[in-house]
Amino acid sequence: MSMTVGRSALAIFVVLLIVVGVGGYYIDPDPDSGFDPEAGYDDGYDDGYDDGLAEVPPDTDGDGVPDEFDACPTVAGLPEYGGCLKPPKITVVSDVGGRGDLSFNDMAFKGGEEAETDFGVEMIEIISSTEDDYVPNLRLGALDPDVVLIVGVGYLLTDAIIQVATDFPDKDFAVIDGFAPGMPNVMSILYEEHKGSAMVGALGALLAAEYDYPYIGGVFGIEIPVLWKFEIGYKWGVNWAMQWYEDTYGTPAPGIGATPMKERVLYTYTGTFSDITKGYLAAVPMYEQGAVAVYNIAGPLGLGINDAVNELAEAQGLDSGPPFWIGVDANQDWINPGFVVASMMKRVDRGVYLATQLVIEGTFRDVVEEYGGIVVLGVGTEVSGVSISGISVSTLADLDEFIAMGARAEELTGTTILPGTPSEIRAAVEAMRNAVPDWIWDAIDELAQEIADGTAEVPECSFGCDIDSYRDIYG
Repeated sequence: MSMTVGRSALAIFVVLLIVVGVGGYYIDPDPDSGFDPEAGYDDGYDDGYDDGLAEVPPDTDGDGVPDEFDACPTVAGLPEYGGCLKPPKITVVSDVGGRGDLSFNDMAFKGGEEAETDFGVEMIEIISSTEDDYVPNLRLGALDPDVVLIVGVGYLLTDAIIQVATDFPDKDFAVIDGFAPGMPNVMSILYEEHKGSAMVGALGALLAAEYDYPYIGGVFGIEIPVLWKFEIGYKWGVNWAMQWYEDTYGTPAPGIGATPMKERVLYTYTGTFSDITKGYLAAVPMYEQGAVAVYNIAGPLGLGINDAVNELAEAQGLDSGPPFWIGVDANQDWINPGFVVASMMKRVDRGVYLATQLVIEGTFRDVVEEYGGIVVLGVGTEVSGVSISGISVSTLADLDEFIAMGARAEELTGTTILPGTPSEIRAAVEAMRNAVPDWIWDAIDELAQEIADGTAEVPECSFGCDIDSYRDIYG
């Protein structure tokens, strides 16, 4: 039988992510150690420095800052030394998928948590329940005088970001997947999802050839330009794989190779990023028609795809796929080890982290100007000379990072989150990967290299794209 946890347990994990994974509340470990440069030494704290009760604190390097505060970060727009007494804040505003989607939004919060650790900022999370929440949530962050960066997570927040950033020109904003060029205080952080989707599309197609299946599938969320990048890249990857197979083995691929080109990918847009049941209802007929794997391009709807796979595994007594599903954004391989063959890693966490780093370093607006407001993270990309990749296919090394997140939640709460011990999960995923023939993984590595060096050009269909023209080609 499959090693997995039920949806109820994963729902508990949603709550635990909020409790354990947020990190976004700063607690001063020693509030009596404050130094207030505006109030001199009469700062209201009983710290021995008030009202001349003690000597002026030592300033060895003579920079006017007490030694104990020399390591404090300074951020434009905040009082000097404020990083220690009152750390600068970043506000991360979610899309409607919210906390616990195990992919897109959670990856953004993960980036904020890492920024807290590395830069000493405090992350404030604001969860959007509906699209009507976007403007007031962003405005709430902008109104806080200690907030130095407001991040909107998702394309759907684009208009709200433009509106609020216009009203607060002295605040810095970043929008993940949004497109707001030409604003000096807004960084649009985009990703090369089409390239990552091409790699998992090729993976799915070669699995279909190996196991003699006629199709692969895709469950999409709301039909927006960002998701077109996933769709067309995924379909292109299938065609690349079919050509690679024929070039390599001198014969058309079995299974999916006999399916007409425009019919190889079964897909549907569900119109939601939150209704898990719709993910299940979309995936079931795809597996019934013969899809070897279904790609999750709808955040938490992957849990619905997982339910569909579990039903098949239970009915057939399977410990591992096929059938498979393909994760998105985060490494979702741990959710159902043996059945999530791989994940298309879209490192939203690195986007949030990068924006925070640039603000703390005081170069945010310089980079916005340098790149015309649009920063792209993808395969082998760099920003201002610094290498920072944002797209890849999951690996066993990535798996450890996300198993650890669940393990930490278990340690703190005593509640079962993971579908097994970390070693059991890793063993199951490793066994599944080892069961997939090496030639398939080698082909995906070959495609990744071709994409990185520009030999393979994956079509990109997004803002302003004629999606119908691409569907005329790829189905």
